[in-house]
Amino acid sequence: MPKQARKLSIACLQFFLFSNTYIALGAVVMCWMTARLFHLKLPARFLLFIFLGTLSSYALHWYLTPTAVNQRERNQWNRRHKPTLLGIFIGSSVLLLALLSQLIPYLCYLMPLIVATFLYTAPKIDHRPFRYLRQIAILKTAYLAFVWTYVTAVLPLLLATAAWTATMSLWALNRFIFIYCLCFWFDYRDRDDDRRSRWLTLVSMMTYQRALYMFYGLVGCFTMSLVMLYLHGMAFRSIIGIGSPMLLLAGTVQSIPNWVSDYWYYAYLDGLLILSGLFVYLV
Repeated sequence: MPKQARKLSIACLQFFLFSNTYIALGAVVMCWMTARLFHLKLPARFLLFIFLGTLSSYALHWYLTPTAVNQRERNQWNRRHKPTLLGIFIGSSVLLLALLSQLIPYLCYLMPLIVATFLYTAPKIDHRPFRYLRQIAILKTAYLAFVWTYVTAVLPLLLATAAWTATMSLWALNRFIFIYCLCFWFDYRDRDDDRRSRWLTLVSMMTYQRALYMFYGLVGCFTMSLVMLYLHGMAFRSIIGIGSPMLLLAGTVQSIPNWVSDYWYYAYLDGLLILSGLFVYLV
């Protein structure tokens, strides 16, 4: 019985992480955090739109990702559950289109997001002109961080405020740096696969020591953005909540080369997105 319970627990955990439900929840929490910090009233069903959009885009991304490269837990799960990923993509896309019809007034802000999200996955499609995009994969990390920043930090502000302020720009910069740091270590994990596939990223060209130097430089920039946010009137308790996940990441980064399991990456690194919102709520 304990063995069956353990297998069931692992199966549930894998589905939660690898079906992209977890990362979609992270996107919702980060949007909510922006709304809380800036006292926004978001359009009805906007957070549901973000959840379904994230679920749909990541399901397609992983459905198109080859699974024969290595034996990581995620690849093994994807190999066994390709129909599940396709079903999630189709189902969430249908619901997304229905929801989009209720957000027509905001279409000018949502369409760039839809296009940008597709372009991130487009290099996975083995047809021209999508194969050309593989030649500029070095920008993949920054591009993904930019899309996530737009979704979770910029878009809520565009939808719910009349005027853009310097504090909002600092907030977007802070989120970009934080998200880039998370993407950076995912790319570090994938550096050997990227070298073999010739989809070179900036991180794949670095030694671990150089990657550390760059990361600590980003932490310094992140800290400066926190100081500027405080000087522009953001509450100190909010600064503590925003900065705590980066502090956790900086404190554990030395152990990243020893991480073998995908659970560390998809539960812990992606979980820092959710912790940001949780810390802001608690403080």
